[in-house]
Amino acid sequence: MTSSSAHLVERVRELVASGASANERVDALVLSGRLLSAEAQVAWLRFADDVPSPFTSVQVYNTALGGDLVTGDVFDPARAVVITIGKPKADACAFFIFQSSIPRYLAQRAVLARLAIADFNVAQAFRTRGLDVVPWDFEQPIATPETLLGVIDPTRYVRDFVPDREVATDLNPWMLVTMPAASSAAYQAWDAVAARRLLGGLVSRVWLEDGQVWLQAAATPPIYRIKADDHALPGARVPLTEAASWVFLSGTDIEARHLLFSGELARASRPQQDLATTLEQALEAAKAAYEAHVQSSSRETLKALADLRKTVIDETQKVAQRAQDLAATLWRDLAVSAAPFILKTLGDTTKTSGVLVTSIFYFAAAAFICVSFVLQWRINGSFFESQASSRRSWIQSLYSYISVREREEIAEAPIEQAMKNYRETRGVLLVVYALLIAALVASGVYTLSDVTPSPTTASGGPGPAQIQTPPPKPPP
Repeated sequence: MTSSSAHLVERVRELVASGASANERVDALVLSGRLLSAEAQVAWLRFADDVPSPFTSVQVYNTALGGDLVTGDVFDPARAVVITIGKPKADACAFFIFQSSIPRYLAQRAVLARLAIADFNVAQAFRTRGLDVVPWDFEQPIATPETLLGVIDPTRYVRDFVPDREVATDLNPWMLVTMPAASSAAYQAWDAVAARRLLGGLVSRVWLEDGQVWLQAAATPPIYRIKADDHALPGARVPLTEAASWVFLSGTDIEARHLLFSGELARASRPQQDLATTLEQALEAAKAAYEAHVQSSSRETLKALADLRKTVIDETQKVAQRAQDLAATLWRDLAVSAAPFILKTLGDTTKTSGVLVTSIFYFAAAAFICVSFVLQWRINGSFFESQASSRRSWIQSLYSYISVREREEIAEAPIEQAMKNYRETRGVLLVVYALLIAALVASGVYTLSDVTPSPTTASGGPGPAQIQTPPPKPPP
């Protein structure tokens, strides 16, 4: 802590101790009261002229004159002033001077990932899955916290009828990871809010009635209700953390576990029984009910796996058959492409009309096998696209039964291997067809060149020798 910033904090504490009110927000600290002495006024005006780091601004406002105090103003012990101290801004970090301001900040529906407090020490620091509470050292910059954990959002499982919303959008900040070595006002405030947030994410509904927020777990019937600010909640944070971890972090079937725990919480409640015991019994009953649920669904799981195996075999066979069909068309197209060569060999190539017909056959054969290959490509592409859409539909029905790794090993890998083989076959055939088309076009062009008459013949020069008809013999 630098000497100037330490001096500023000492002046703030001195002013608060003298009876001034403090309203601390994330962006600023607002102090309202009277300065104790002329020396204190000079010190505050010096801070306003030269703001100590890391604070961003200091304003001393004279409420009587409606303007700021400046250097040289006469000290008046009866003058009421409002001092506003601007605090630094950092990504996902909130800065506070007093621990007494923490309860109001934590009461928000969502909090930032790191909380730095000047009125705090290292022994009081603690960490949760989504919140680090650390001392605010003015000499050291606060590093931006890493947010690697996924959001635990219970709002989709709890019906929230409170106008300003009671259920937190993320339970990570309220699940403790590292306990503080020494307790503090900030930790006690967090402990009280954490229990409320965790229970709010585990019940079935919350609502506002006559200014009071109620949390309700229902098994229709029985029904269990508790006030959101009940004094028993802070003492039940540990079992609430265990229940939230089991419900939200034990696998993908969150909705079923949430429904079972909410129902068992209503069944486990007893008059004169403390909340911690009720939560422990509800968690044990919910785990047993979930195991029974898993076992009862094993038959459906086996049936789904059998259907999956059959579908995968059918899919791979269809892909392999498409590759075979694509290769089989090559022989038909080879026969078509050989027709012009046979025609040229067997026909009378000395006639102009025969040469033209042969060349037309060459070009027609090239166009035919080109169109044939393109149509086969398009038909197979449309078929594979429809099959992929169908696979996405039936794979979605397996999300509750098998994991992502199992889906990849059982279904996606075999089909992808079959598709790879098909693409390799298609690539080889593409080269063969390209060579055939090139050969046919080249042959057609060469054949057409035979039709063009030579320059000598065209100009009327000597042509082929004419056979002289012998003169008729004289009569005897």
